[in-house]
Amino acid sequence: MNRRNGALAPVLLALLLAACAQVAPWTSGRPAHEGIERLIADDRYGDALAALRNIPPDAPDAAELRAKRLQVRAQAARYAARRLAAAGKAEQAGNWHQAEKILRDTLDHDPGAKDVRTTLHNLHARRVHRVREIEHRMLIARGEWLSREIPARKELKRITSFGLLDRLRLAELDYERRKVAEKLLAAGTDAMRTGELDDARQCLTLSQTLNDAPPVRTALERLARLRQEQQRLEEVAQQRNREQDLRRRKARLHDQVQEAIADGEWRKAQASLRKLMKLDPDNRELTSLKKALDEAVAVRIRQLLDKGNALYRQGRIREAKTAWEAVLALDP
Repeated sequence: MNRRNGALAPVLLALLLAACAQVAPWTSGRPAHEGIERLIADDRYGDALAALRNIPPDAPDAAELRAKRLQVRAQAARYAARRLAAAGKAEQAGNWHQAEKILRDTLDHDPGAKDVRTTLHNLHARRVHRVREIEHRMLIARGEWLSREIPARKELKRITSFGLLDRLRLAELDYERRKVAEKLLAAGTDAMRTGELDDARQCLTLSQTLNDAPPVRTALERLARLRQEQQRLEEVAQQRNREQDLRRRKARLHDQVQEAIADGEWRKAQASLRKLMKLDPDNRELTSLKKALDEAVAVRIRQLLDKGNALYRQGRIREAKTAWEAVLALDP
């Protein structure tokens, strides 16, 4: 036995030295370039970055290692982006498990990939939401089927002979009816809690059809109050939007009036002011503005008439006509 152990000792020593040679670069604080390249080739960016995390500042190749670390980070980001795209395609194709597998495999290679971890979390959330949607649809479908099946079987029982198996089946369906009604009541209550009132109405109405129990009626009464409150809030929001729109229109017309006055376009100013006064008939400032604007227009008309008459006396008929036409434009 001792002789056999002695023969195995050199072999074990060689294996131990080889293992130490592999481990040494990662435990000595001085990562080996060959080891890092092997990790990158295997897409093990997390291990590569871990090996390059603590670079001794006094190391002869410290600058080279820092440059390598920068490159590995960029390569890891490119790898993560490529894998994220693959996971997105898998999800779009409806292969949720494959998408999750891709993301988990990516995190195994690079545990520090925050975008991948966030995407995986969001994938789980979307999957849970999708499962709930499907289960909800299945529950509604089952409830609707029971609401038709049970009355039909009871009608059949009244007009034909019903054997023991038929009676047992009807009892099973009746038991399922109550269970489905309870699930629909719970689903409707949850929908009310999250503000999905249309879904709540569908669930509670169907639950009442299957089993018109006091809890269902209470839930429907609460739903009616919530819908009334929702309608009231919607009307308030609509009224607020109308008021905001009216304020914007009045402000826009007011600006148009001021711009027209500033440019001396009196006719345009009067037209915009009339529109503004229709929107805000009780505004006394607009009444004062109209009075001032009418006075300014009258002054301008007198100026143009005097100018036209003077030009006419001078024999400048065409210019006088232009001035008089300007008067007609201001006061047809």
